[in-house]
Amino acid sequence: MAYGDIVGSRFFNAILALLCSLSLFLLGRKIFGLIPAFFCALMFLTYEQSIMHFRMSYAHNAVGLGFLLMTLFLLRPAEKRNDWLAGIGLLIAAGSHPLFIHGALTAFLCRIKNPRSWIRLFFPSLIYLIVSLTIIYFFFGSWLIEDLQHLKNSYLVRGASDGEGIKSLKNFSSFIFQDAYHVFMLFGLLLCLPLKRYAAPIVGIIILFLLVRNRQNLIPFYYQSIIILPVLCLGWAGLTQYVFNLFRRNLLSLSWIRCAIFIFPAILFFIALPKSISGAFITRNHYWVTQSTSEVESAAKWINEHTKPSDIVAGNSNIAWLLHAKTVPYLQLITYYGLTTQGYENGNKRERFRFNAALENCHYAVVGDIDQRWAFFEPNVAILPQTIYMEKWPVVWSGVNYFVFENPKFLKSYKKNN
Repeated sequence: MAYGDIVGSRFFNAILALLCSLSLFLLGRKIFGLIPAFFCALMFLTYEQSIMHFRMSYAHNAVGLGFLLMTLFLLRPAEKRNDWLAGIGLLIAAGSHPLFIHGALTAFLCRIKNPRSWIRLFFPSLIYLIVSLTIIYFFFGSWLIEDLQHLKNSYLVRGASDGEGIKSLKNFSSFIFQDAYHVFMLFGLLLCLPLKRYAAPIVGIIILFLLVRNRQNLIPFYYQSIIILPVLCLGWAGLTQYVFNLFRRNLLSLSWIRCAIFIFPAILFFIALPKSISGAFITRNHYWVTQSTSEVESAAKWINEHTKPSDIVAGNSNIAWLLHAKTVPYLQLITYYGLTTQGYENGNKRERFRFNAALENCHYAVVGDIDQRWAFFEPNVAILPQTIYMEKWPVVWSGVNYFVFENPKFLKSYKKNN
């Protein structure tokens, strides 16, 4: 194939969504009952944010499945089998993203009165971390320590700016009241308390609060909250079971309610179906994502036809994965000069680069929508487009959103050799 293909990744993430829904139903029915679990699974599958974000290639989707499995087994008695299976769920999260640590905290709180459960809960993830970090340290040495330290510092700094003091509560309330779907999910999680389904609200509410405390932009960049969305959906099961309990003595009303509740996933389904077929879903962060995939493919095709594998191309990851040449994104490129920027607040040592990533060594510089709308506004990065402009790099390919600039040094060399 001339290009990479994202279909495999999207298919894998769709499988994760199906596994989440199956888990909500098959495992949830033993906890909440058959109909509440089925209703919960349908509400998860038909929610627009679920559909959109489980089509994307994010590690957060696997964390969502891991946290859900962990929670569903924590909802069961503290026995060996349940603890080990909850630990496997936490392992899936640990193998996917550092945010698994939120899940580890809530798992501990759920089993705080059962010390015998602790080893079974955390042993799988602990072994994974020891083995994986040892391998990484073997190859990269002190870089691992530096990165872990930077990760911790970034989290603390982000938390101080996005969730300091009352901001955390404002972020939390904004997230919950973004739509009726989230309001009823939280209400349902709270109703799990009188139902004695404590693990669901403990995991769901605490992890959500930890997220909004560190991420003020959780609503537009909703993919980050996918790690907890499947667990939050247990609120639908809790809400349904609680309502069923209220009408248990009135069999006529209960039968009517059991049928009526499925109107809601049906409405969500028929709203989402045309968008799903036509591809008309628009994410909340649409402004910052690729505006035209066909344009990116056309630009990548042209660049591949005019480069060889040893060439260096500056450009964002939205197009870099399609290119055959060496690539460097602008946020990394600026650190090659000893400057810092977003995500690289501690800089980036030159010995970490596998090749000379200076702008003057780049054959082409690709400027796309995400660069013009985000990357160039991050600290120090604006120096790079200014340099391209001042050195008068010519535009050799252009579209509506993407522009390919050629380094004059290579342009002169090309003319001399031809």
